[in-house]
Amino acid sequence: MLWNNIMQTSRELFVNPLLWTSHHMNLVGCQFVENAINPSTESIPDQEKIKIQGHQRSINTPTDAELLAIKPLATVKHRCLVDILVGQGRPFARYGKGPEFFFAGIPVHQPCYTVFHRHAQPQLHENVSSAPSLIGYIHYGHVKGDRSRIFEARPDPRGRGNRIGAEIGKNRLARVTPKQWTEDPYFICSRLLVTNMTDHECIYLYETEITAEFLRALDEPKAATDDIEWSVVRWRRLSFKPYDTFADRLAAELMAPNTGSSCCENKRLSIMIGRRELDDSVGQEE
Repeated sequence: MLWNNIMQTSRELFVNPLLWTSHHMNLVGCQFVENAINPSTESIPDQEKIKIQGHQRSINTPTDAELLAIKPLATVKHRCLVDILVGQGRPFARYGKGPEFFFAGIPVHQPCYTVFHRHAQPQLHENVSSAPSLIGYIHYGHVKGDRSRIFEARPDPRGRGNRIGAEIGKNRLARVTPKQWTEDPYFICSRLLVTNMTDHECIYLYETEITAEFLRALDEPKAATDDIEWSVVRWRRLSFKPYDTFADRLAAELMAPNTGSSCCENKRLSIMIGRRELDDSVGQEE
């Protein structure tokens, strides 16, 4: 779809990303497709298991993978995932709070997410085209909470509860809540890991191809005249069990080439980060 046409005829798209729905995705021709997990990562030989923090855990001590699966708190899940992914001998060197999402040079939204940086990742402002893709992580509870707060009813002038406003907000929230949470339009991104408090079986990996042209259109929408392609958002589940191989299976998935084929590998960047803000996130830690 031509970007100018979007700007002129589909102004309803320009809302808080938390309010995106399947209707918005249909307007731009974007859709979700569930993929099967990569067969090569389903089973990892015992000799290739990572020894967490350099030693074998006691058989009675829960692993980070088990805690990630069973603990509902977002803070616990975040800590376990960092322990699994970040450090010497692990896939990523550091992590940090993801920067804001920019549109037309203006910060318009701050997602509650974490970005993981691979080892020996180059400074992105030096050569954006050669930058490897970044991996994001978000807990779905944050998405639901932020979305709900948009529709919270304010108390009446006397400070009393606003029952009518609360009911209106509840109905509006229902209209923008996806029927299937795994296909929430908020997950349009380059690569994103998602956990959910109610799912103790799997972690979810989302990925799509974000072209350099698309990022330029976000940065300078009035100057963009090219036909913008909206890629398919592919997602798959990765089982937590068996816990003792989860770290290796997850690492294999995250380090594998993107399953999409719409554009070259070196053009992948996170839509949640934005081209101009990448070097602001380097070195940040939570």
